[in-house]
Amino acid sequence: MNHEANQSCSTVKHLEALVSFDTQNPPRNISVESDIFLYLKKYLSGFQLTTHDAGDGCISLLATRGNPDLLFNFHIDTVPIANSWTSDPLKLVITEEKITGLGACDIKGAAACMLTAITKTKGDVALLFSSDEEHGSSLAVKSFLQTEHGFNQVIVAEPTQARAILAHRGIQSAKATFKGESGHASDARAIKDNAIHKACQWSTAVIQWLGEQNFNFDSLNGLPFNIGKIEGGIKANMIAADCELAFGFRPLPGQDSQALLSQFKSLSGVTQNASSLAPDIAAGFHGPTLPAANQNFNDAITNATRLAEQYELPLGSAVNFWTEASLFSQSGLTAIVYGPGNIEQAHTANEWVSLKQLKQVEEQYIQIISKHQSPSEMEKGHE
Repeated sequence: MNHEANQSCSTVKHLEALVSFDTQNPPRNISVESDIFLYLKKYLSGFQLTTHDAGDGCISLLATRGNPDLLFNFHIDTVPIANSWTSDPLKLVITEEKITGLGACDIKGAAACMLTAITKTKGDVALLFSSDEEHGSSLAVKSFLQTEHGFNQVIVAEPTQARAILAHRGIQSAKATFKGESGHASDARAIKDNAIHKACQWSTAVIQWLGEQNFNFDSLNGLPFNIGKIEGGIKANMIAADCELAFGFRPLPGQDSQALLSQFKSLSGVTQNASSLAPDIAAGFHGPTLPAANQNFNDAITNATRLAEQYELPLGSAVNFWTEASLFSQSGLTAIVYGPGNIEQAHTANEWVSLKQLKQVEEQYIQIISKHQSPSEMEKGHE
């Protein structure tokens, strides 16, 4: 093991253990008595522990030492194992520069760094481990945020290449339903009365409108929009009486998903004989942007910048991927995203994280916690 690995020996050992616990999600076969929670509790000596089970494997473990107002959040679940792994995903493969294993990058590596950091510090610190981030509903974090937790700031661990991310896109899924009038396809009215035709013309109108906009924020450009599924009609010689589109989009930081849905609903493609094509739109899963749209955008960015600067975290650009930091932001907390690893290595076969970044994040965690250490404790640490 090289110099970097020797420096982070404790972190590597913790990561080896964390990766060995199968927390694939789905199927999310996890409970408060699962080995990974027992392991975490074993190394959280001296912490006040609170476990909340929201059901269906959606569990959070809050570990608090002292009286901090800053919270660290780590999700301990992983995506399912891809078919193309060339090693055992639940066993670490360590080379001169990187560590390979399921969840090593996203985001058990960060949790391992923190388990090392808390043993090297005495400062106040609070850690929230959750088990269902990859589920898509984030019930564990949402349930936690409904409690009187008392935290004002949060650092959410995700792969950011050890840079503080202050803003990212949101997620919005939805279904658009179109109604037509059934009949024989030989009737000329099929052009305007076919629900599938209406759906196609509406889709064209939305795509055209998006192409006319100049949406951008920081390094992010445009509004990713995708129609993922279309269903409707019965057969080719029948006018389709109904059609449903499943679509999704990724709003930029500061954009309101509901306002965009309203805009989409108002659009209609018009042909010579077409009637109104405005559909009924039902919102589906919603992941807020960071900062969340219900917050004052400028104030939220200013506060997040101050938080990163307070702990001397290097700043990164806004990112396309979504994180649960936005849920904390929506609840009024100042939220940033920070952790080891590159998002390009997440959710892939042979997922890996660099030893250099693990060491960097471990040292940064130690520095942050040490800032919440009393002078007497700091003196003891130097004896």
